[in-house]
Amino acid sequence: MPDTQIPLPDPSYAETFRPVTQATHAPGGLYSDPAILQREIQNIFLKDWLMLARSEEIENPGDFRSFRIGKEPLLIVRDKEGKARAYANLCLHRGVEIAKGTGNQRAFVCPYHGWSYGLDGRLIGASWMQDSEGFDRRDCRLKEYQLNEWHGWIFVSMAAEPMPFAEYIQDFEEKFGWIGMGGLYVGLRTETKLNCNWKLMVENFIDFYHLKILHKDTIGRFLSTPDAAYDLRPRGQVYIDEYDAGPLSKDGKSFAKRIPSMEEKGERYSRTGVLPPNVNAFLRPDYMTFYTSWPVDVNTMVLVGYALWPREVMMGPDKERIVTEFQGMLNKVLEEDFEMVESLQNAAGAEAFVPGRMSRLERGLQHFVKHSIQRVA
Repeated sequence: MPDTQIPLPDPSYAETFRPVTQATHAPGGLYSDPAILQREIQNIFLKDWLMLARSEEIENPGDFRSFRIGKEPLLIVRDKEGKARAYANLCLHRGVEIAKGTGNQRAFVCPYHGWSYGLDGRLIGASWMQDSEGFDRRDCRLKEYQLNEWHGWIFVSMAAEPMPFAEYIQDFEEKFGWIGMGGLYVGLRTETKLNCNWKLMVENFIDFYHLKILHKDTIGRFLSTPDAAYDLRPRGQVYIDEYDAGPLSKDGKSFAKRIPSMEEKGERYSRTGVLPPNVNAFLRPDYMTFYTSWPVDVNTMVLVGYALWPREVMMGPDKERIVTEFQGMLNKVLEEDFEMVESLQNAAGAEAFVPGRMSRLERGLQHFVKHSIQRVA
């Protein structure tokens, strides 16, 4: 029987909590109900630590990137002292976003009424406000959020009192901290809008069941077996410490100089992990890939992907060849996935959809799904 102590949105979710060989997939409402998404925004995205960017993307003073998490505008910037900072991207006057996209600025100026802000978040200019009683710009500062840089990644939490970052990242540090990601460099960044719920891409990356079927002519050729050994950790974390697969190349062999920490690993060594709420990581001997899945609305998401190689490789003469070959294969694989997750989204809202039984190969996927249900319950 399922654990009756686990809070559920309604009794129809109970079947998902049975042992995997007895369980069924979650009801479609988990992916198609706008009320569920609103609770995810409030209970997850506005409370958890979120992986937003690589440190090198805001490497110099004044470098910035802007985001929207649900309806919350967010801004990360490198200040004059070289410290990465995160702010609510809202002018203190009427809330217009003071920065859009990416770039480099000495200061941020609201495009509506011209209020201006320093890189430290202080309001440094507000014209025609001298007659406003009790107003002193020196008392005004953008709302600042907690930020941590970890092995070249920038994490931000919008919670007033988030989980201590060391506790949040502990398991992921154990699994991937030894690699030396700070010495890797972004060779490719992709951003794709998809017509599906954000969780479906996270789940798709965990799901090995489909690899030798959907991807039989691409990466499925190089996977020895989809029957992987999962290490399931608290808070929906899913890890596979080692599985036998080739790199994302035409022949399944490495095509770039290895990551220094991977010199002793076999040619087909692979590792993967899921860091909730929305990070999927993949390791091969010569590169790493990371994907973050972001909700736009209940039926729409944006997938951001990073491919990283050793810095010397990305600064070398073979960079274009390496990235081009990798991207060619990546596009083929992701196009196969994208068609499936968009079909899954259609099913989630279909009147005739009845969740089917799980395979034991879906133990990792089930672990993440159970965590998703608990977070909105």
